[in-house]
Formats: sequence, structure tokens, C-alpha cells
Amino acid sequence: MRCGFVAVIGRTNVGKSTLVNGFVGEKVAIVTPKPQTTRNVIRGILNEKRGQVIFLDTPGFHKPRTRMNRSMVSMALKSPDGVDAVVWMLEARRPWRDEEEQISERLKESGDRLITVINKVDKLAEKERLLPLMKKLSDLFPENSPFPMSALVTKDRAALLDRIFPLLPEGEPLFPPEVYTDQYERQLVAEIVREHVFRNTYKEVPHCVGVLVERFDEPREGGKAVIYCAVLVERDSQKPILIGRGGKNVKKIGMGARSELQSLLGCRVDLRLFVKVRPDWRENTLVLREMGLA
Repeated sequence: MRCGFVAVIGRTNVGKSTLVNGFVGEKVAIVTPKPQTTRNVIRGILNEKRGQVIFLDTPGFHKPRTRMNRSMVSMALKSPDGVDAVVWMLEARRPWRDEEEQISERLKESGDRLITVINKVDKLAEKERLLPLMKKLSDLFPENSPFPMSALVTKDRAALLDRIFPLLPEGEPLFPPEVYTDQYERQLVAEIVREHVFRNTYKEVPHCVGVLVERFDEPREGGKAVIYCAVLVERDSQKPILIGRGGKNVKKIGMGARSELQSLLGCRVDLRLFVKVRPDWRENTLVLREMGLA
């Protein structure tokens, strides 16, 4: 039996959360087409006959403009410390930029515990476009051969897992087999509500949105959980976008999130959303600490 921690790092929207969710077989991290979706380090736990892998899905590397974003990048930079293996994900179609330079510098001492993954190769019409990136990675890390794949393809994930397991130390599992994440219920609730905000709002709003679970009443004797969430925005002009005409948009957000939460929590859920204007909340240490971002 082997058991160990694997940090999955990379630029925003390269498929880190998709990969971790695919490995775990459950949704532990929200996935949207918008960048900077993952804000915390989220652990997803895979159990199989060879042992247990605890994946750390990390915030994407980007140029930070707020205290919240600086905290996200700091988490990502620290994630390779103390883990048994590092999976660096890149996207086949995206050019090499400052973020890749920063990551490659951070990982230069990783040695054979590093696996460089080129994701979304199924999106490439001409596979020879992979060659320059593969050569660059091979030159930077000659002890590691790049691994082209699609995180959505089961056989690709299985092949990547075959490269991960030999890097892990021998040991018994750290979590029971029924556990697939170590997130608290409040964290899961906040993330799911935020995902449905992303799905139902305009392009410019989600980065300014945060979700705080203000109250979580556990169900009693087959009853329902009552959850109060504050959806934070930074400007008065953003509030009506989230609420929508006649409250239509916030109702849609609430219905989608409630349906998913009922399946997750295994009980009926009364989800109550309140849109609140909190100027510059992304610079507020107390708010960020409550969200686990400081």
C-alpha cells in the first residue's frame, strides 16, 4: 500500500479541478469556464487497491491585483512544499507566459517527484503543435518526460495515475475509504453557491463575488437543513445584476445550488441567499479569513 500527497498546480483554467474531480469520482472542486474559479487549496481523496492519493487542487497562477488574489497565488506557490509529488498542468493551446516562467523557477529543484502534464491535447487539430512545448519542458526538466493527455478521458487519467503511484511512500491510508474530501460542509456549501453564481451572471461580476455561510442549521429527525448565505459584491451596480428583474436571477441561482446541495448533504435544504454590498471585501482580512483565504 502507498499513500501520499500530490499537489496539482498550473495557470488558471488549465483543467486542474477537472482532473482532481475525475480522479476522485466526486465533485470536490467547482469547475467553470471562467478563470480564478478555485480560490482555496482543496483536497480530493482517491482510494484504490494500490493505496490512497490525497490531491491538492490549488488556485491558478495569475497576476494578483487584490489581497485575495495575492493570497491565492501565495497558496499555490507554497503547495509544492511538503508533498510527495507535483503535477504541473499546462494547456496545449496556450502560449508560454510569465506564469509558466514563475512556476518553472519554483519547481526547478523538484527532481523526479515532478510530472509535467500537457492537458487538452484533444482540442488540438494538429498534434505537431505540441512539439515546441514538449521540447521546452524536456530542456527545463530533463529527468521528466512530458505527459500529453485530456483530463476528461478515463484512460489518460489511469495512465497518469500509473506514473503518480510509484512516487508515493509506502504507508497505510490517512483517511477512511468513504471520505473523498476534507472540506467542511460550510466550505462545500459556499463553493457550490459560488459556482451557480458564476453560471448565471455576466462575465465581469464573478471575480467580485464571494460567498459567506452565515448560518447553518442542521436537519433534525428527517427535517431539512436551513442555510443562510451572504453573496458579497463590491459595488451597488453589481447587486441588481445578481438579483435580476423581480429576483429572477437570484432565484435561479438558489434553485440550482439547492438541488445540488440536497444530493450532497442527503437531506432537504432550505437555502436562503442575501446579496450584500461589501466594498473592497477582497482587501478585508477579516472577511478573507472567514473564507479561509487569509
